[in-house]
Amino acid sequence: MPPATPEPAARPLRVREDPAVRRQAILEAAARLFATHGFADTTVRDIGDEVAIKSGSLYHYFASKDAILEAVLREFLADLGTATAAIVSAGTSPRRQVTDLVRHAFTLMGERPYWVLTYQNEFLRLAGQPGFEFVAGESARIEAAWVAALTASAEAGDFAVDVPVAVRYRLVRDATWTAVRWYRPGEELDAAALAERYVAVFYGNHAAG
Repeated sequence: MPPATPEPAARPLRVREDPAVRRQAILEAAARLFATHGFADTTVRDIGDEVAIKSGSLYHYFASKDAILEAVLREFLADLGTATAAIVSAGTSPRRQVTDLVRHAFTLMGERPYWVLTYQNEFLRLAGQPGFEFVAGESARIEAAWVAALTASAEAGDFAVDVPVAVRYRLVRDATWTAVRWYRPGEELDAAALAERYVAVFYGNHAAG
């Protein structure tokens, strides 16, 4: 009896990628390129090459490179603003709120460093630019939440040294967010442990809040 003819291999089904998934991939690639090469030196074709999509097809998702940058910053600031508001409204002690704000910053820098860098690199250039007014507005709301937590902590007598809250905010902000240029999760301390160390320095002692 002749051997049975093998059944032909099933042809893989071509699954159409979810447009939302493709859109997010474009934003991830754009943030990476904007952060590493700069917005001006990144082209739409560069972004398309990163996600294996032709420039013409990319325009089905975004009308321009500026529109891609806007989407990156809107998503970043919306997520940061939501997390910040949740922390300062959680009902914890002011010092705990400050610690959690710093911890979240390190977590975000570990998970989305290119988004953080794109925001930092482009913020001043976009100030007052038509279509990007939301950047200053959202940034101001996030800053106000940090200042409120620091003010409440100062009023509670948590700090060893008395300095104006506006100055303290800038010290905490700059010491924390500039770490995106060196912090890598998994190296020595995780985000929570590093936040605790930072806050101990900010408060001038090692007592838990």
